[in-house]
Amino acid sequence: MLKSLGTLLFAGMLAIAGGPALAEPVALSDALARGQEVSPRIAKAKAELKAAEGRAMQAGVRPNPTISAEVENFSGTGPYRTFGQTETTVAVSQPFELGGKRRARKAVAAAERAFAQIALRKAEADLSYDIIVSHAELRAAEDRAILARQVLVRAAELARIAETLVDVGRDPPLTRLRADALFAEAGAERLRAEAELLSARQRLASLIGSEDPELSALPQDMAPPPTLPAGAQSLDERLAVAERDASSARVRLAEADGVPDVTASGGVRSFRESRDTAFIVGVSIPLPLFNRNRGHIAAARADGDAAEAGLAQTRLDTRVSRRDAEWMLAAATERVTALSRVGLFQANEAARVAEIGYQQGKFTLIELIDAQDALTGAHLKLIEAELDRARALAALGRANAQ
Repeated sequence: MLKSLGTLLFAGMLAIAGGPALAEPVALSDALARGQEVSPRIAKAKAELKAAEGRAMQAGVRPNPTISAEVENFSGTGPYRTFGQTETTVAVSQPFELGGKRRARKAVAAAERAFAQIALRKAEADLSYDIIVSHAELRAAEDRAILARQVLVRAAELARIAETLVDVGRDPPLTRLRADALFAEAGAERLRAEAELLSARQRLASLIGSEDPELSALPQDMAPPPTLPAGAQSLDERLAVAERDASSARVRLAEADGVPDVTASGGVRSFRESRDTAFIVGVSIPLPLFNRNRGHIAAARADGDAAEAGLAQTRLDTRVSRRDAEWMLAAATERVTALSRVGLFQANEAARVAEIGYQQGKFTLIELIDAQDALTGAHLKLIEAELDRARALAALGRANAQ
């Protein structure tokens, strides 16, 4: 009448096989490649880089000359009633930028282009981190869902056995209550696991542009990322340095904008009455009495101080993130090793001994339930440890990205 634990596990696998098939198992490498192709954040960063390149191209352009024409002394009174006394002037004026404005503009544009290039690389690294973590979370959610289905099958069979044993008077009614409670908990846990699976599936699908409602993740096989060379800057540090350099360039541009420009002009004036002509030249220089661009200079310097402080904070954050990721990776690796070898073996052995003892009447059904609970807990701990290891690998790879 009593089924063995192996039979129960086999029934659980049959129940899983009867569920909907996962239609699109995605390897991590494929997910990373697809994400880079379809991600809006990558498209945005690429567009911003193109815009920065356009500004860099425009920054070196000199001001355009201006051509002007003036007609004087007509439609007045006396001899000026007609066009007989008109004077016509045609001139060309050319602004000349002083204070190194053009050079400063080019420096700002070059710094902003370098910033946009690193920002694109940062967007790619951030997306890779998100995909790696989401892929690992989907893999873990699938494992938890499979385990929850197995536990539910076992709990249903144990509840049936408990009912039979209580009815025949072998076990007290408490046994049935415990088994029924276990079955209810297993049903609720399966619902939670399925909900988490749907959520994890949608997160990864949104990152890689998948429309498959049964998206599945293949197991990851990630190697530890390469160690950052001594003295090398991380990607976040490089971005902060580029921001500081751009801020410094903007200070020089603000200072250059405070220097007045010179506009030189030259032309020809024609006197209609005498039919004579004469050349005219002129120079105009704004007087910096009211506007010396001091506010913009002060703001640019303050932005530079903020960028310098931001670089210092980024260096601190990077060191902390890298150290934390290394510690988490070491701890998670130890947990995976311990759980996959000794921990899971002991839990399996305890469940096996409890099943044999129960069949021989040496253990109660409650003790068998406890042993199976311990086995389920060992599987869950291993799933969580593997997920923690994947997260730590992703975090370390992101911290060492260049």
